[in-house]
Amino acid sequence: MQERIVAMLIRASEKGQHYVSGGDMAKELGISRAAVWKYIESIRKDGGKVQAAPRRGYRLANPGDLLLEGAVQVETATIGRDYVYLSQVDSTNSEARRCIRAGCRDGLVIVGEDQTAGRGRMGRSWYSVPGKNLCFSVVLFPEGLPINQASLLTPLTAMAVYEAIVKVTGLPVELKWPNDLMLGGRKLGGILLEAGGETDRLRYAVIGVGINVNLAEVEIPDILADIATSLYLAGSKLVPRRYLLQEILISLDAYYEKHLTYGPGPMMAEYRRLCSTLGQRIEFLWQGQTMSGLATAIEADGGLVVRTSSNNTLILRSGDVHCL
Repeated sequence: MQERIVAMLIRASEKGQHYVSGGDMAKELGISRAAVWKYIESIRKDGGKVQAAPRRGYRLANPGDLLLEGAVQVETATIGRDYVYLSQVDSTNSEARRCIRAGCRDGLVIVGEDQTAGRGRMGRSWYSVPGKNLCFSVVLFPEGLPINQASLLTPLTAMAVYEAIVKVTGLPVELKWPNDLMLGGRKLGGILLEAGGETDRLRYAVIGVGINVNLAEVEIPDILADIATSLYLAGSKLVPRRYLLQEILISLDAYYEKHLTYGPGPMMAEYRRLCSTLGQRIEFLWQGQTMSGLATAIEADGGLVVRTSSNNTLILRSGDVHCL
């Protein structure tokens, strides 16, 4: 019922009507006006800035930033058909795995406002501020996709996020191999892929995405001050998180459908064009030793080809790289 009320408020704001009568909502939903008020209070507790005016009703003051069920609305083939918003969760990827065990549908999106144990790659923690960032996970059951193509869901997601950010903000985002979103040489966001399957077939994939959207400079910890940024800091204006999330889900759904239909070739060609790591001298860890070289190519399976200073060729499948 709360989801339907949120959808009514969003719909009114997008039509320019602003206020929705409590009586009209009660009549349409078949509940009392007192019940409507209780749901409005619940929406407020979940971050909805709902204003009330006598004889006019209720309106949302933050329609562009609300991430509740009913607010985020996309018309997609798979991704976002089912949507869950959690005001607090340990990790959206961990919740996604629990949902898989409980029998969720393909394309489920889980958004976490406050992650108490957010995770990045290689066991690292992911720092986030409630109300300022986007942290979400997508559950996929890619029928027929070979398990050796699971890693390609990372560059696929990176391109979808890149496309959405450029559309919403116009900012010059860069893609850094293997999973980082960069802006002005600083980290804007990252992607965490977790997958499982049989010997030759991928059974499920969980794609976690974290983006620093409206973080102010004082909200970035000192330890991250020189390496992290946000869309707000780069563009000097607040970014509506709901609009951005909707564009990401639409873009990700389109890339995913093309990947299933045409294979990874077209997608990887586009990723190579956008990846800022190519052509750069990089530093990386290889068999416990710090090495450097020139990033020359990205293979069909996503591996990064590096020509070392001793003219050897190595292929990195994972790990961190640092541009020199």
